[in-house]
Amino acid sequence: MTDLNQLPISETLTQAITDFKLPESLGFGTVRTPVMAQCIFRNGKWEDPQLLPWEPIALDPSAKVLHYGQAIFEGMKAYRNGKDDPILFRPDQNFSRFNASARRMAMPEISENIYIGCIDSLVRVQAELIPQKPGESLYVRPFMIGTQTGLGLAPSMEYMFMVITSPSGAYFSSDKVSVLIERSDCRAAPGGTGAAKVAGNYGGSIKSAIAAKELGYHQTLWLDASQHKYIEELSGMNFFAMIDNELYTPSLTDSILAGVTRDSLLKLAELEGIKTHEVPMDINELINKIKEENCTELFACGTAAVLTPIAELGEADGTRYPLKHAYGPVSKKLRETLVGIQENGKPAPDGWIHNVKLR
Repeated sequence: MTDLNQLPISETLTQAITDFKLPESLGFGTVRTPVMAQCIFRNGKWEDPQLLPWEPIALDPSAKVLHYGQAIFEGMKAYRNGKDDPILFRPDQNFSRFNASARRMAMPEISENIYIGCIDSLVRVQAELIPQKPGESLYVRPFMIGTQTGLGLAPSMEYMFMVITSPSGAYFSSDKVSVLIERSDCRAAPGGTGAAKVAGNYGGSIKSAIAAKELGYHQTLWLDASQHKYIEELSGMNFFAMIDNELYTPSLTDSILAGVTRDSLLKLAELEGIKTHEVPMDINELINKIKEENCTELFACGTAAVLTPIAELGEADGTRYPLKHAYGPVSKKLRETLVGIQENGKPAPDGWIHNVKLR
């Protein structure tokens, strides 16, 4: 039986890893490593996973994913400090969320042995490819797609689970961002797929992202679908505000993704003695707090962006609501603590660090 934490690797793949050279400039998600992991679901069960060379995948033009959007994914990072064993940050949380997404999309759940085993094996064999400059990591993208052929609207009976990796730098080129308040379109609605990490959620945000960029913003802030009043999240990140020296974030609903970084920051804030609130957040009340300077810090957070300060919110008509100090002391402290845990092995709450054993 295959050891899922030690998937076999061919001499050809080993040589491809040896020959791989990290470029000077990484960007985010643009550099491809030479190896990927794959596992196929058919006949009602998952087959043995395997390591393969990075190469195009073949899909029939009638594959369900291409027509009915059965596609889910996760985002994680592997870090390495010198010659130490690589670490993953709270991968059990990503695993749980992956299966929650699968259930919402009528896709088969995957075992923790396969999910973590594929990731561990891929990180282990490519440990020398993990960049180690500040802000750099090996970005890990597990995903699953429906591959059964046929144009009838029905769940696929065959699926492909894959893990690919990308040595990456910072998600944003700037150390702070400006954010457009989206007051017309919506990202997700009650009863929809907003709480799942479904590919279509992100595709639906691109139109607003283009408009935001044209107006000079970096990101979109989404409001609730029914009233366009309550803050939900950014297109790929959760949202926080420091108001009257206390930390606020929108309470989770079935249209907001439960971010692993979001949860981690709430716990770290509590350890720092900062009072936290998970509550519905009215955008207009927040704007008034910014104007009154009672809201002193805003930031977005997620696996890719870690913690990114928000310098200002703004409207499509050009009205802007700047923060007096774009990068405040709470944002700085929480980011330093989180990055210290992830990159430098600083003490972390129990269960947060998963070591990928090299020996």
